[in-house]
Amino acid sequence: MISTSAVSECYQSLKTYCHQICGDVLTLLRPSRMTKLAIMASYPFCLYGYDIAVLRASGSIVADLGLSKNQMAVYAAGLSNGGYALGALVAGGAANWLCGRRYFLGCGGGLYVVGAVLVAFTDDWVASMCGRALSSFGVGMGLLVGPIFIAETAPSTTRGYHGAIPQVLMMAGAASAYVLESALLWAPSHIAWRVSLGITALPTALFVYYALFRLTAADDTPCWQFMFGKLASAERQMELCGATGTEPYTRREQLERVAGFPMFAIVNSSHVEAFPRRIPGCWAQLKERGRPHLRDMFATSALLVAQEATCEERRTLVHFVPTLLIRNGGLTSRLASSIAGLMLAVIKLLTTLASMEAASWSMAGRKELLLVSIGVAGCALGSLSGTTFADAHGRLDGGTTFALCCLELVVLEAGIAFGLGPIPWMYGPEVFPLAVRAPSLALCLTLKFAVAMLVDMTLPLLYPTSTEGVWVRFLVACGVTVVSFLVSCRVVRKTTCRVLMDEPE
Repeated sequence: MISTSAVSECYQSLKTYCHQICGDVLTLLRPSRMTKLAIMASYPFCLYGYDIAVLRASGSIVADLGLSKNQMAVYAAGLSNGGYALGALVAGGAANWLCGRRYFLGCGGGLYVVGAVLVAFTDDWVASMCGRALSSFGVGMGLLVGPIFIAETAPSTTRGYHGAIPQVLMMAGAASAYVLESALLWAPSHIAWRVSLGITALPTALFVYYALFRLTAADDTPCWQFMFGKLASAERQMELCGATGTEPYTRREQLERVAGFPMFAIVNSSHVEAFPRRIPGCWAQLKERGRPHLRDMFATSALLVAQEATCEERRTLVHFVPTLLIRNGGLTSRLASSIAGLMLAVIKLLTTLASMEAASWSMAGRKELLLVSIGVAGCALGSLSGTTFADAHGRLDGGTTFALCCLELVVLEAGIAFGLGPIPWMYGPEVFPLAVRAPSLALCLTLKFAVAMLVDMTLPLLYPTSTEGVWVRFLVACGVTVVSFLVSCRVVRKTTCRVLMDEPE
């Protein structure tokens, strides 16, 4: 028999957790200065989540522009992932310039606006591909600078919470794409995809205005201000963003002890005698780093690749679930896509709320939370592989397959949301030394998007329809998560409460 006290304790725990989630939502609605800056820096992740979700409507693009299957693979996979990688590389080599981190966020948003407008209004597939490349390039710049901006600005006590905001906005972007596509399914196909790919230009233009004209140099990251000797401004920024105790002074002292960091002649606590236009030789310094830094880069790359593998399988489910609804429910293609999109949007929003609260637990140990997350995601992917294999060989009826897929999708999204989703973006900026933080993360992101481009351009050619080889894709993704789990056990370091200025251990 279950005792009354146990039931009461469970009820109180659930009530407390719900209150904490409501408090997190209110924090986003009434944000502090640090939360506002984190939301601003995370906006490129919203565009990234929106783009990878909205490009599933490839059929209407193919019909309207007259693209072949290979051209569509280049349009949706090659240009997108190639643009992300190139944008990250360019921003990684130039993020230490005097203009600051915030300018790269604004410039990336400006390129996205130009590309989105070009895609929405052109009838030529070459011009549309150029617009797609510009948009992806701009998003890639933001994907690199955004996590660095948050990690360098947020105090160590709240970095876990603010580091989850990129994942929150990425999920929100994907959910909004599913909802918008469901609303546009009954619109003419040649209009629907243009609206889907072009409507984001409006909020992005507002983001560009805010990043370039509303923020000042004093709003840039404290680490960047430290690099150029703006010590008083950097310490004030940390205090305004919530740094307490001796953390502002600890960061300054550790910066002065960083081995190999280009030092400047400090006159007093507010300025330096002279400083260059940029920190020279960041790529050259990257070559001089030893095995500990290569180990950190390998760990970050492995986590990002595992994160990308789970994203690929969620895209597979977007195509597979409507097929089940059409086959077993007698629904039309558009209605099935609408129901599947709304269902995925609800799941993403619910797991997003859970990830906001779970992010605060990461102060107890990011590595432990990450291992649990990878384990849950791997089990869900293995179960999905078994379910789809049984369905392909006629061992399960349609209703059972649909119910199991929905349950496994919820487990997969939940497992990703509280660990494998937000933590890989923050791990690199936390463990990389300041002078080579941007180029190191740029190389890791390039590997992530190179793998994504290879998978996106290869699988459609091997399995032309959405129902072929589904179980193989899930099985491969499960294998990737197993490898990632082993790598995380061996090479991922604990990063709790790091102040970001110290060298690798």
